[in-house]
Parts: sequence; C-alpha cells; structure tokens
Amino acid sequence: MTDKQQMLEALDAGYRRFRESIANLDDAAFQEVWLGSWDLSRLLAHMAGWYREMAGALERVARGERPAPEGVDYSDVEAWNARFAAAALSGRAALADWDEAFRAYRAAAEALPDHLYGVDPASGRPRIGNRLLQGAGIGHFEEHQPELEAWLARRGR
Repeated sequence: MTDKQQMLEALDAGYRRFRESIANLDDAAFQEVWLGSWDLSRLLAHMAGWYREMAGALERVARGERPAPEGVDYSDVEAWNARFAAAALSGRAALADWDEAFRAYRAAAEALPDHLYGVDPASGRPRIGNRLLQGAGIGHFEEHQPELEAWLARRGR
C-alpha cells in the first residue's frame, strides 16, 4: 500500500465514523449549542470551510504552485474558523454542505500525485500531501470525534 493510499484510507475512515455518528440526527439537533458557542451546524461549516480551502491548496500543489494563494495567510486560524462558522447553513443543509465540501477535498487529494505523499527521507518531514490531509481532514476528525461523542452521550443517543 502506498503512502497516498494509507492517508486516503485514514481520511475516509475518519469521515465515515464522524458521518455515521450524526447521520440520524434531526434538524433541531443541529441547532443545539454544545461546543463552546458552536452548534453542530457551525462545527460542520468550520470543517467544510477548511476542506474547501485545502482542496484549493491541493489543486495548486498539483499544478506545481505553492499551497496558499498569493496574499492569503492561514496563520490566524481563529479568524478563519469564525468566518467559516458564521457562514453555517442550518440543520441537515449544513450536513449536505459538509458532505459536498468533503467530496471536493477528497477528490483533490486523490488527484495529487503519489510522490507528494509520505515522508521526505532527507528531512524526515511529512510531504505536502500528508500535511494537507492531516491538518484539515484526519486531524479534524481526531480533534472533533471525541467532542461529538461526548455531546451525543449527553443527549442520550
């Protein structure tokens, strides 16, 4: 199995687990505030926003460009998160938007050449494909799945 395949499998596994956890929630559940000041709709919008940004990054890298567009700075993560959350759709529309953003992100990751995944043997640093999938995808699932499960347990689900 290639490094790319391993990363895509980890991404897909995180997505399936997260998606299955929320698949049967009704619209009202998406409006319950449980993650600081965020409800599920805002959390999904936050994740979808990063998927969209990083899908673009993957596409640029595949063309031989730098990941961030000229003049764009991702270092103020909280500002980006707030912007994404503010654009949240309501209820199951947020889930549909999240699914769509994930599919675009996944497709961009699939299109990235294999040699851009793995670990650079000279530096020991993960290559760009790994970094872009870990940050916005796999890492998001690792961060938010336990929070989601705790909320669902409190709801008695």
